Amino acid sequence: MITITVPAVTEALEQVNAFSARLATTAGLSPCETYRLRLATEELFVNIVRHGYGADRTADQVTIEGDATERGVWLRLIDTAAPFDPFQAAGPADLDLPLKDREPGQLGLYLARHAVDAASHEYARGANRSTIAVFRGQSDADGRIPHGGHDVNRE
Repeated sequence: MITITVPAVTEALEQVNAFSARLATTAGLSPCETYRLRLATEELFVNIVRHGYGADRTADQVTIEGDATERGVWLRLIDTAAPFDPFQAAGPADLDLPLKDREPGQLGLYLARHAVDAASHEYARGANRSTIAVFRGQSDADGRIPHGGHDVNRE
């Protein structure tokens, strides 16, 4: 297992992406699987920074731990913001509407939930612990993964 701790600011996103890329490379994830891991990690991290900690909270941090396994990659984001389970958050109600008619918001966590093969959350010892996993070989050859009757092109 490897771990990094970064400031809870969007400027730390480059370090977060490098961390997930390192795990993906070590695990031998395909480009599609690597993209799904990065998408979910980015969305979860940015949600913690913007909504968990709020503006101008540069003293706060996010710890990210993870590992490459035989099956793929698992990654856990740990923060001390208010308790919040990103995998139980409401999804956008207007996905069937044209983009111009949609209300902004809620799409990032929806994408994060649907980009990964497994996800869990717990609030323990004063911290949110959101864990995601992307497994090798779960993508179709064309880079699509079926979920809930819809396909999401991740290329």
